[in-house]
Amino acid sequence: MWSRLRQNIAHWQGIIITAPSIVAVAFLGNTAGLFQMPEIAIYDHFMNWRPQETADPRITVVTIDESDLDQYNFPIPDHKLAQAIKIIKQQKPRAIGLDIYRDLPVNPGYEQLIAEFATTDNLIGIEKVIGKTDSELVDPPHTIPTDRVAFADLVADVDGKIRRALLSIERENGEIQLGLGAQLALIYLAEEGIFLDLENQDKTSFRFKLGKATIKPFSSNDGGYVKADTGGYQIFLNYRGWEDKFNTVPLRDILEGKVAHHWGRDQIILIGATAESLNDKFYTPYHSSYLVGDMPERMAGVLIHANITSQLISAALEGRPLIQVLPEFLEWGWVLMWGIIGASMSWLFFKQNLFELKIGFLGNVLVVSIIIPSGILVGVSYWAFLQGWWLPVFTPFIALTLSALAIPNYKNYELYQIACKDSLTQISNRRYFDQYYPQIWHRIKETQHPLSVILCDVDFFKLYNDTYGHQAGDRCLQQVAQAITKAVRSTDLVARYGGEEFIIVLPSTDRETAYQIGQRICFQVQNLNIPHQQSQISSIVTLSCGVATSCPPHYATSGVLIAAADSALYEAKAKGRNCAVVC
Repeated sequence: MWSRLRQNIAHWQGIIITAPSIVAVAFLGNTAGLFQMPEIAIYDHFMNWRPQETADPRITVVTIDESDLDQYNFPIPDHKLAQAIKIIKQQKPRAIGLDIYRDLPVNPGYEQLIAEFATTDNLIGIEKVIGKTDSELVDPPHTIPTDRVAFADLVADVDGKIRRALLSIERENGEIQLGLGAQLALIYLAEEGIFLDLENQDKTSFRFKLGKATIKPFSSNDGGYVKADTGGYQIFLNYRGWEDKFNTVPLRDILEGKVAHHWGRDQIILIGATAESLNDKFYTPYHSSYLVGDMPERMAGVLIHANITSQLISAALEGRPLIQVLPEFLEWGWVLMWGIIGASMSWLFFKQNLFELKIGFLGNVLVVSIIIPSGILVGVSYWAFLQGWWLPVFTPFIALTLSALAIPNYKNYELYQIACKDSLTQISNRRYFDQYYPQIWHRIKETQHPLSVILCDVDFFKLYNDTYGHQAGDRCLQQVAQAITKAVRSTDLVARYGGEEFIIVLPSTDRETAYQIGQRICFQVQNLNIPHQQSQISSIVTLSCGVATSCPPHYATSGVLIAAADSALYEAKAKGRNCAVVC
């Protein structure tokens, strides 16, 4: 069983080595944040590609557009705003969200507006609570109780786009304050008998149950993010869409009575600016520079709050998916899987066509090993996104591509091993030695450093083969080669010179050091204690070494040093073998 396992490992060794190594590189790249923006860009693509959803009939947005500003000026006077709230209140909506900062009077009509604030129990005002300085903060309307004040702050990514919903924050006094979208949604759901319940609390996060939805907080490395800000309680914002996904009514139509009867009954009414000149607009995944063609304008803040509200209500009542991510260890398992797929496809091609590395063949490898799996990767990930799961795409694509491209290099390394390694002893073969030795000889002549060569021969090896058989002889040569390798330095070359002969090239090594290494080789082989009953000098296998050293002059040829080592080897045999002789 173990031998079969070793054979299988050897058979797939390239994949076993390549795929995890590439994934480790991808992990380092991802940790450094190199893949964050490509992953997020793909997320934006998926958001744009999704089929259009139906409009949410539970939410109406009262817009303040350029025509309203032309008619009523800016800021909208208090008496006009009070009149609009009074008309909306008569529709008996479940909640009214006033997405307009009103910390200062805008006369005329301030007293009238205060009265409407006081008598409209389901009206939620806003404040701005996040800012680097106090000047960036905005207080809520002074006459609205604190339990009817939400914050209007949004969380932008490094590219300025809003992809996450900030549901709540913890104030300095320890109290939890809800965002506008979240507070409106909870008011609406409360009349449906649905309340926010704590489902689970671990050391780092709270998980809540809201009707059919389970709400989990955003973590810093979720999806394609790397070390993102996790302040407050955030979730991914699963947009329903643009203005056409909600009922919209211009403010002037409200004030002029141009709306249908009971148009806002049991709904959530949001009041906010959509006029371009007010600059209360933000980039979203729908606004992407990666897409071709005319792109929509930035989305008004009031529409983003409407999307947050719609997301929570739809998830709680209908089970509309919230965007979720896999645990980090499963994400890396997903990446590893695609790395293995890329390596496996490429490996199978090269396994069957090791010596057919033609351009057309490499093109087929590119198509089958990279392009087709990449298409499957994108397709599967997009399908998962439609179900509410954001899977990494760019990182597994990098793992797949690099793994597929690394296999040809691994195969080239295999070819190199076949061409330059002795198949029996796994040290360099005569062919490699014949290439290496002239190069080192030329370099030594230029630098005038000493060069040493040791020629080794297993004593009475023919008798060993005749006595113990060729398989035992092969094992003996393997052990001797390992012993020689251990006895020399990492800068030295050990090669099988022929039959039972080995040669060692020692660059920049003087005569005395080379002789010591030769003695050490003899000692290491002797310590193997390989029985040799037919040896005429010992009961175990021994080795004879001929050592030669030279600082070659420019006119000398490389064969001179090898001939000298060969002469020293014959002298070692003449002296009784199992020794090293220096010439």
